[in-house]
Amino acid sequence: MIRTLDGDVPVETLSVGERAVTTSGEARPIQWIGHRTIACRGRKDVMPVRIAAGAFGEGRPLRDLLVSPAHAIAVDLVGEVLIPACRLINGSTITQVDVDTVSYWHVELESHDILIADGLAAESYLACGNRGFFANSGILDLLAGPDARTGGSLPFCRPFHEEGPVVDLVRARLRDRAEALGWRKVEDAFAGLRAVADGRVLRPDAEGLTARFVVPADARAVRLVSATSVPAHVLPGSSDDRPLGVPLVALTIDDGLTGARTVALDDARLGDGFHAVDDGARWTDGSAVLPADLWAGCKGSFFLRVTLAGPALPRWIAPDETAGAARPVERRKA
Repeated sequence: MIRTLDGDVPVETLSVGERAVTTSGEARPIQWIGHRTIACRGRKDVMPVRIAAGAFGEGRPLRDLLVSPAHAIAVDLVGEVLIPACRLINGSTITQVDVDTVSYWHVELESHDILIADGLAAESYLACGNRGFFANSGILDLLAGPDARTGGSLPFCRPFHEEGPVVDLVRARLRDRAEALGWRKVEDAFAGLRAVADGRVLRPDAEGLTARFVVPADARAVRLVSATSVPAHVLPGSSDDRPLGVPLVALTIDDGLTGARTVALDDARLGDGFHAVDDGARWTDGSAVLPADLWAGCKGSFFLRVTLAGPALPRWIAPDETAGAARPVERRKA
């Protein structure tokens, strides 16, 4: 909903010539409106960023707002500055949404300015080499992404920051605001770890950082499933944006008859759902596949033992969730 002289109007119903109200209070005519629908499943460069209602303060935004990753949000720090939404993702009030398709709309004024979108200050369209992305551009070259930023100086209407102390300060304020809204970090060493064998959920017994599952011998498809957390969202100073599940340091299969089998962390059969081995440990991505040939020849059910290098990362939970939302691992002897 874009603020205009006629009130808040859905962006897709705006017309060229209509007057948009900027954060300065000026009503400026719309020069051009670009739009395009794009497939974006799994593409972080185009997946929309969701800004939760109230993330920046009461009524900012008024409801959950979706913007493209590099679309700049105006933040007032004794004067407005512009920061791309993708630099503000925090795992709580600002997240990236993996959807099949998204329709992007950009509103251009005669010069770059700050619009009011669902109550939040956000930039108008700034030509930066990507006009050809839009379906109604009249330009055939669609190679440029929706958020291209060409090198050199661009005529931003406010100071533009992608990193540094200003961005760090805004991220800290967003964290404090998220906590005020009821978001909390929870710690669970196993991050709700369970095994899923042919669709059946298996809960482990655990002792220390070792979890043990009893797996049927005829299991064909087994996954280690857990919650995930992103280091950049929970660890100060981290820029690691990988979703991390649990850090494995040992993996053993034992049917009690044919001898225990230790699976090397760099075993070529471990691929789908695993990050690369790093400093003697291997993180899962929350859904790590264990192929059936790991336990080929086992007689009857077998023990699957998983030992962690350390506890999983803390993770954010929403106000309507509880720390016990994921069933805890049962603490019994492994």
